[in-house]
This record gives sequence, C-alpha cells and structure tokens, in this order.
Amino acid sequence: MWLASLEREFWATGTVNEDMLKAIDILFYNFPRLRITEAATLCIPQLVGALKTGTEAAQEAALDALLLLSQGWAAESVNEIGKTQSVAMVEAIPLLQLIMRSGPEHFQEKAAELLHCLPGNLIVTIKQGMNLKQSMGSPSAFCKITLGNSPPRQTKV
Repeated sequence: MWLASLEREFWATGTVNEDMLKAIDILFYNFPRLRITEAATLCIPQLVGALKTGTEAAQEAALDALLLLSQGWAAESVNEIGKTQSVAMVEAIPLLQLIMRSGPEHFQEKAAELLHCLPGNLIVTIKQGMNLKQSMGSPSAFCKITLGNSPPRQTKV
C-alpha cells in the first residue's frame, strides 16, 4: 500500500524527491516482502533516474534501495520478478560503471555490488601479475582484454 502510493507519486510528479527515496529504502529494509512486488519493480526507473540526476543523498538512498532489491534477484522463489527487476536495471550499467570509476568512495562499493547482480555484465578482476618482462624500455605493466568485436580495454598501469 505505502510502496504503491510512493510509486504513484513518482510517476505523477516526475521528480525525484530525496525524502521519498529514503522512505522507499526504509520500506524495503523493514518489509522484505515488498521487494518482490510489481510496485517495487515499477520504482526501478525512478531509482535509476535518481542515480543520474539526484543529489548525493538522493543517489545514496537510491543505491541502498536498489541493493535491497538485488537481494531477491537470485532467490529461486521469486525468479520471475527477480528477472524482471534485474532486466529493468540494465539501463543503469553504464552509470554504475561510471560511479565505480569516479564516484564517491562509499558509492563505488555499492555500485560494484549491484553490477555483480546484473545480467549481461562481465566483471574482470586482475589480482596480480607475475614474471612480467619489461618491453621497449617501459617498466610499467598493464593488462589488456578484448571481448568479441568490442574495442580493447586495459587496466591502469
């Protein structure tokens, strides 16, 4: 009931209100069953919108609410709703990647955790390099990866 009311308010006003985001986060935290409802799924575009354009406090509340939703994406009993919600989050992948690279430090961990839950996302973690040889006089090493026809990506030195 409350969640549906907040979701309708989101759609009616077209704006992202920091207090509404905090309220949704609190509702998801205190009432886990709300996370696996249609109303929760319909809130996802507004939560993603808050990540794009909201204040830092609004972005944090949106990240926290999305993290709570993501806990149900792998649960077998809510498989269809979890799939629907994770697919709704696909639009946020580039934004979450940007947050991981240049967002506030406490946002980076949350963004990484969300990325790990989403379909169609490959995370490559370079743990260490061993027996690296210097080439052409450069003492710096990096890792370069190419996947399919996509442009190559490389780590920092």
